[in-house]
Amino acid sequence: MGAGAIPVDVEAAFRQRQLKSTGLVIHTASFDYAGDDRLDVSFGSGNFVFAPPRPLLFDFRLGRLGCEQFQKQYAAFLRGSFAQHMYSWDCLLESSAIVLVCSCNGGEDTCHRFTLIEFLKQFGAVYCGDIAARRPTPPS
Repeated sequence: MGAGAIPVDVEAAFRQRQLKSTGLVIHTASFDYAGDDRLDVSFGSGNFVFAPPRPLLFDFRLGRLGCEQFQKQYAAFLRGSFAQHMYSWDCLLESSAIVLVCSCNGGEDTCHRFTLIEFLKQFGAVYCGDIAARRPTPPS
């Protein structure tokens, strides 16, 4: 631990946030969604706190990891990310709504966004589906 670091009981912090039940509303949308509530979780251009690490995603895409293995390892990554980036997680959990986008634009069976959604449900988040039909149009 570095100088000035404050020791944190990560498990206690995790449990405390689970009990808080945030009421966060989650949607998904295609990558070109342009709303203010957009959260890019793509591995290349997205927020590194929530995006899967490159080696993990490559192992999955190259067939070295099955779907269940990928989901398990990504969930472990998210838990570690929570420990390292609690402020970012708190900001996310305090939001009223977010729209997750990913460059793969995949569905439930292929995109890691749905593993992230399952992870967020531990904190009381609710997934309300894809909002492609309600995509805001950029100003002209």
